[in-house]
Amino acid sequence: MNKISYLTISVILVLAFSCCRSSKSNNKREQHPPFKITKAFYNTWVGGQPGVKGYSVQFEIDNSDIMLDSVFFRNMSAKLERDHTTSKNLFIATFILPNRLKNYILHRDPKKEFGNELPDILEKIPFQLNSNEAVISYLVDNTTVYYKVTNVVELKKSQKF
Repeated sequence: MNKISYLTISVILVLAFSCCRSSKSNNKREQHPPFKITKAFYNTWVGGQPGVKGYSVQFEIDNSDIMLDSVFFRNMSAKLERDHTTSKNLFIATFILPNRLKNYILHRDPKKEFGNELPDILEKIPFQLNSNEAVISYLVDNTTVYYKVTNVVELKKSQKF
């Protein structure tokens, strides 16, 4: 009786761990996507209000049949949109950084801090990236596929691409 219970528990654990592994592999990372990135760059921008700033990330690919979906960059994510103003296959994502210039009331009495807004907290992305790396996602046969771009260049204001 004791061996049967150990065998049953072992089979259940093996099945449970194998199911966990298959659920993580639904979103795969490709080494060789069906397109080539011809340009990958970003620039920083500053808005008209104090504390309003962000990044504009752009990718140009050589395959017009592929639609890029989203990008993960510097611990943030955003949707990629095709730029229809140019004949190139250019996709752009805009990241707005949280405004850190908020006035908070700090007081010994918590009731006097009632009007404070919650701080902007960035969501954790599922990738470990350096500051010049990004991960783009696209769909292939209704499956989301991820591709890591390793050299996203910062475009200075005086440079033209």
